[in-house]
Amino acid sequence: MRTLVELVVPALVVTTTLFGVLARGNPRPGGVALFARVGIADLVVGAALFFLLEKTSVITGHPQTVVNIYRGLVGGGVLLILFAVFGVVLKKQR
Repeated sequence: MRTLVELVVPALVVTTTLFGVLARGNPRPGGVALFARVGIADLVVGAALFFLLEKTSVITGHPQTVVNIYRGLVGGGVLLILFAVFGVVLKKQR
C-alpha cells in the first residue's frame, strides 16, 4: 500500500500543478497539445530526478521512496503522451 501511495500521490500533485501552469498562455493550448506538453514535462522531471539519484551523489544511497517517485512521474508522463497520441489519432479520423 505504501508503494502505491509513493507512486501515485507525488506524480498526481506534480502533474496537476503542471496542468495548471502549462494551461496558461496566449493562445491557450488545446486538449491534445496540453496533454502532450504535460506528459513531456513529467518525463523531464522524472528523468532529472533519476539523474540526481543514479548518476550524481546529491541524493546519497537509493531511498526507495525517491525511486518510486520518479517511477510514478515517468509512468504518468508516458500515460499522458499515449493519451495525446490517441487524441491525435481520433482527430485524424474526423
